[in-house]
Amino acid sequence: MSNSQLQKRTGWAAFCVMAVLGVPTISLAADHLDAPGLTSPGGDRRLDITDVYAFQSPSHPNNAVLIMNLFPLAGVPTPGSFHPDASYEFKIDNNGDAKEDLTFRITFSPVNASGEQDLLLRCTPASACGFNGAVLARGRTGNTIQVAGGGLIRAGLFDDPFFFDLNAFKHVAGRTFCDGHQTNFFKGLNVMSIVLEVPRDQLGSDHVGVWARTELNGEQIDRMGRPAINTVFIPNASKNSFNAGIPRNDARDFSDFLGNFAGVLLPDVLTVNTASTAGFLNGRRLQDDVIDIELQVITGNPAAGDCVANDSAFTTTFPYLAPPN
Repeated sequence: MSNSQLQKRTGWAAFCVMAVLGVPTISLAADHLDAPGLTSPGGDRRLDITDVYAFQSPSHPNNAVLIMNLFPLAGVPTPGSFHPDASYEFKIDNNGDAKEDLTFRITFSPVNASGEQDLLLRCTPASACGFNGAVLARGRTGNTIQVAGGGLIRAGLFDDPFFFDLNAFKHVAGRTFCDGHQTNFFKGLNVMSIVLEVPRDQLGSDHVGVWARTELNGEQIDRMGRPAINTVFIPNASKNSFNAGIPRNDARDFSDFLGNFAGVLLPDVLTVNTASTAGFLNGRRLQDDVIDIELQVITGNPAAGDCVANDSAFTTTFPYLAPPN
């Protein structure tokens, strides 16, 4: 069997390799603490993107919803917040070249005495957004804010929507998938979330690519499009480089790590037809069981899965996420 064939059949076994290399347990997830640069010492969980979602609004079909979740274990041991010197960005590619055609950029003030932060939303460039980089929304965390041109934005603490039987995967106490004791490791945990809903036509096309990134002092700290690409396929020594990379260079820089899946999974951009209500692999909805779907794709076994279902109280109206625990 060739190396690429072996990688294709056992790609998810990379989870175990990461555990041996000492990556924190929580990293064995969609993208939670996926790289050494995001973990202690020196890392900042406020800049760690855990999951990215993109889907048609179930309550307003002419709108698209973008969600960026950050800060795994938010609120433990300190209150969750956004970095006041960082930029949080949704990148949109509307012509399929893996380059952003517009950017929604969110920034925050320091935390005030009430535990809130001021939020500013901008969109660039003017040729794509029509607003010349002006502020599209201004308000406070924890509140739903109107967006110029239509739409809403809200940022704050929410329930972590990711679901996976991590203990069974790691064989804790002899556990295995679907053994009758399946549990969602992420039940009861929180994240900091940015939920942005905008008119679909503001994205420039119904067929778009979406990724999120965090930037601090001119340096890209983390980025994510599809679930689990960095976590599963990129070796520990290259994870920081992957997070610092850009999608249009992914095939050149990281194809060797993905073997036969490189042409499918790279660039690391979440592609979505916002005119469709379908979920993953069309974008990603909150309720989509991405772990089961990816296990089935990688192993070729249509029955593969962890037997864990979503247990979060998602809603069909903005901001869609469940309230914090």
